[in-house]
Amino acid sequence: MTKQKLGDFLINRGVLSREELADALKAQRLTKKKLGLVLVERGYLAEDQLTLLLGEYFGMRVLSPEEAQLSPGLVSLVPRPVAIKNKIIPVSLRGNELYVAGAEPVNGSVLENLARVTGRQVRAVLMGTTELDGLMRQAYNHGEAPADNLEPVAAEEPDQAVKILEKLIQRAILERASDLHLEPESEGMRVRLRVDGVLRTLERLSAGVVPLIISRLKVLGNMNIAERRSPQDGGFLFPHEDGHSTNIRISTLPCSRGEKAVLRLFSAYDKDLAITELGMEEDTRSSFQELLKLPHGLILVTGPTGSGKTFTLYSALKYLRSDRVNIITIEDPIELQMEGITQVQADESKRKLSFSNALRAVLRQDPNVIMVGEIRDGETARLALQAALTGHIVLSTLHTNDAVSAVDRLVDMGCEPYLVSSALRGVLAQRLVRVICPKCRREYRPTASELTVLGLEEESREDDKELFYAPGGCALCQGSGYRGRTGLFELLVINNELQKLISEGGDSTAIRGNIRGRMRTLREDGIVKLRRGKASVTDVNKATMDL
Repeated sequence: MTKQKLGDFLINRGVLSREELADALKAQRLTKKKLGLVLVERGYLAEDQLTLLLGEYFGMRVLSPEEAQLSPGLVSLVPRPVAIKNKIIPVSLRGNELYVAGAEPVNGSVLENLARVTGRQVRAVLMGTTELDGLMRQAYNHGEAPADNLEPVAAEEPDQAVKILEKLIQRAILERASDLHLEPESEGMRVRLRVDGVLRTLERLSAGVVPLIISRLKVLGNMNIAERRSPQDGGFLFPHEDGHSTNIRISTLPCSRGEKAVLRLFSAYDKDLAITELGMEEDTRSSFQELLKLPHGLILVTGPTGSGKTFTLYSALKYLRSDRVNIITIEDPIELQMEGITQVQADESKRKLSFSNALRAVLRQDPNVIMVGEIRDGETARLALQAALTGHIVLSTLHTNDAVSAVDRLVDMGCEPYLVSSALRGVLAQRLVRVICPKCRREYRPTASELTVLGLEEESREDDKELFYAPGGCALCQGSGYRGRTGLFELLVINNELQKLISEGGDSTAIRGNIRGRMRTLREDGIVKLRRGKASVTDVNKATMDL
């Protein structure tokens, strides 16, 4: 008898409608994620509810983290590479029976191999994904001895420095760090990680290992190891045990105590790039996608450094990519290699490879879509606007505080208002805020001062049931109360009315007055995420206080 499909099982259990299943399957085809994960991400099922249903569907026992009996002896029964590759963890040993937990049924051959190696009967149980991740981090990451506890490294022991650097990078990847900082000090080197936008010290290394680690980085990044008085940039791919890789960009900077190195880490593949994963509200995402479908026009993404503009542009390029579209990008640097797209490395230090000169050359390459990494000067701005008027979709970024200010910025760079009004189609402003950990967040009623800061005081008087969420602290988020980041967005769509206003010389004040009440601002988008338990008052206020 053919086993019932999971989707049909959930419908028959009455926890999912056919419309919701169809929507989830469509998203699954786009993201290539497991159906259960998609259902949780889209809010159709809670994770603990899904885990119980999967246990019923597969006929497996569901184990809670409280029932796990982790110990060094138990964890050592499953080698770390095997655990990470198969996403399993030993949770209990009862007599001769070893129980291993996974977020889905474990491959039979893996269980057989473990049984042969351990000499025990191996039983598989189910556990929620976030709970499993927390235990795995606790078992295979937190218990490791820090690199600075290694024996002192002598100059004739370069291999030890190689191992320390590899361990540091692995630790950064496991903790989802975006940056790894190696900072020289008087007695060695301080190692810091930036996780969810916040820096924290990981450990300190002894002085003997510092020059060897910097030299090793330069070798990996194809940089000049003899040059210690000038900044250098490089990069390399760091392979994982599961066959994937992390793209690492290196920047070194001479300082008073030696050389500081910062490693920027991001996935070497574009599988995670999706407009649906940026954190946009449904109406904003739909409008943004409609802009991308236009036959021509300039679309800008604005925000300060580190607000996720490049990630949004790459997600837009992936959305537009197809065999029928010729996409060319001009970037400095190229942060992510994408298949099916021609990417050009600009170099402002060489006149022949500046953004403006590269853009002129690209226009002779029969492009449909052009992405300019950043509009830095008036010449590039005018070329981008002219390209948008001649049948091309042009994507780029600007450094402005909000979407409306982009119009003033283009005019200040020397672009005529009539040219801006004719070519500009939309401006997406964004910020990044930390996501409150869903496992340990707590509800609370906001104070009057918090409501006042957010501009909700009058509204709250009408509805005294306003609830916000605050971070807690658990194993999953390593006590920080946060896990991951999401975006705050405001989208300015240039319609006929705004085109006329801009061509007549209307500035940002006039535009704000025209669109008041018709565009969700960054602050208002942050309030939406506050009410959904995604962000904290502190982060939303910090990200939008200059608006």
